[in-house]
Amino acid sequence: MLRAIVCIAARNLTRPSCVSRLAATPKPIDSLSDLTRSFSTLLRIGNAPGQLRTPFTVTAQNPKPSISNPVAVQLPQPNRTVIKFSMRSGKRKSVKPVMKRFKRLDWGGWIRTKAGRHKHMWKKSAGRKRRLRQHVLVNSQQATLLDKMVTKYWKRPRHYINDPYTPYHTREEFRETRRKPVKY
Repeated sequence: MLRAIVCIAARNLTRPSCVSRLAATPKPIDSLSDLTRSFSTLLRIGNAPGQLRTPFTVTAQNPKPSISNPVAVQLPQPNRTVIKFSMRSGKRKSVKPVMKRFKRLDWGGWIRTKAGRHKHMWKKSAGRKRRLRQHVLVNSQQATLLDKMVTKYWKRPRHYINDPYTPYHTREEFRETRRKPVKY
């Protein structure tokens, strides 16, 4: 609703009554807390001579990074939150890169290899090569997202011959998930 009002006002098509009630002078940003309130705080309505020759102009204030103002505009980072659906049946489909890059453990966790483990090996030290051979467990937020991106078929326990992930399929370190008694 607010976005529609701002667009209409910016194009000077009509003058909504709710916008005309706002102040006619732009309000400067005094502190960092003014930037973090909401989108409507960042709106200013001005009628300065340097702006368009309309009764009013709606603009959004973007803070520019400088030495005195280190707050920069955060661009959205690319991420994979795609949940695919079949056009024919309407059911969820598994996302292929998830099944290719991650392995689901029997207790619900996900494990993956480190990125860049085969790239430019000639310039990596022996310790770094050893760390790149290790696997990483994803956090709970990522595990929940990955569970949404695959179907029930891929959530079932899988038993492969000579599976290198066999020691990771059980969680013996927690009392609630332990299956074998502790040896003292």
